Amino acid sequence: MNRISKTLNAALIERDAEIRACLLGLIAREHVLLVGPPGTAKSLVARSVAAAISGSRYCERLLSGGTPPEVLFGPVSIAGLRADRYEHVGAGSVSECEIAFLDEFFRGSDMILDTLLHLLGPERQALIGTSQVNVPLVSAVAASNTWPTEPHQAAVFDRFQIRRTVRAVSPQGREALLYADLPPVTPVITLAELHDASVLAQALAVMPETRTALSQILDELAGAGIRVSDRRARLSVRVARASAQLDGAPAVHPGHLEDLSMVLWSDPESVDKAGEIIARIANPVGARINETLRATDDAVTAAGSDAAGRMKAIKQLEESEREVAKLAAAGAGNGRAKAAATYIRRERIRMQALALGIDPAKAEALLGGQS
Repeated sequence: MNRISKTLNAALIERDAEIRACLLGLIAREHVLLVGPPGTAKSLVARSVAAAISGSRYCERLLSGGTPPEVLFGPVSIAGLRADRYEHVGAGSVSECEIAFLDEFFRGSDMILDTLLHLLGPERQALIGTSQVNVPLVSAVAASNTWPTEPHQAAVFDRFQIRRTVRAVSPQGREALLYADLPPVTPVITLAELHDASVLAQALAVMPETRTALSQILDELAGAGIRVSDRRARLSVRVARASAQLDGAPAVHPGHLEDLSMVLWSDPESVDKAGEIIARIANPVGARINETLRATDDAVTAAGSDAAGRMKAIKQLEESEREVAKLAAAGAGNGRAKAAATYIRRERIRMQALALGIDPAKAEALLGGQS
């Protein structure tokens, strides 16, 4: 699992969190929803994850209001019709794949979304013709430009245990996005190894302090008006175990609950609040780092092209860099503090270069060894 994470992160720019979401979905055998504007590599993430797993069958479908069942489950069998049977030829369809990617998911008609309820449910079944058939689906990744807004979409929306907002590449990652020679994704693990990881994950013990932290999270979410269904709360433990397995941990520790920021909420408007509560309880140091990174991005955005604004932002970035560097020196944040310090430092150098009229890329190369 460590190899597949490294391989995928090397092939994609600033998609670490989305890759982790998909890998968690595969280990926990749950489904993943990626929501973000067009052109943010949602489909590329799904294809790349599938490409890294040898022996897996991958199926990709684009949904629209006019998508018929045959697009998902295969064409109607002519031979079956001649024998007075209504059935589909399922080869290459979502009924015969382990990994599925469903693009523009919420553009699908009510009929199509309803037909997917059982496929995406724990029963993993599909209506093939007139028969309800068990399917080998491990995890489906769906993509959408917007969160669902219609009440009738609530049931199928809830089928996605892991849900992640996808944002555009940051200014810092733009150079790599435009010019980096990214390696192709080749198989790293087998489908059998993935199955073993899933089995091992669900056997991991949940430490007593983790159970206490999860109860506190659920209580605080309820106190903040964030509704979490009983089913979602129970399934969240599967995701926490998958998080521990993905990290190679021998048991589920409180820090693994941080991934539940993609799980423990129902209303998209509560995503940020839920994430803040979960991070603060599961990983206090990580929450401080996240808050500092948000302040960094806000300072850069507020600076604009104004010289005075850039100087103000530079001072704020210097303070943030010192704060995170202290955490990194203390070994806090499980390596995240060091990565955050590097990110803030690069943003500070970029802002200084812009203020002086210097090419940011050249400034970073020149100042690479300096503080």
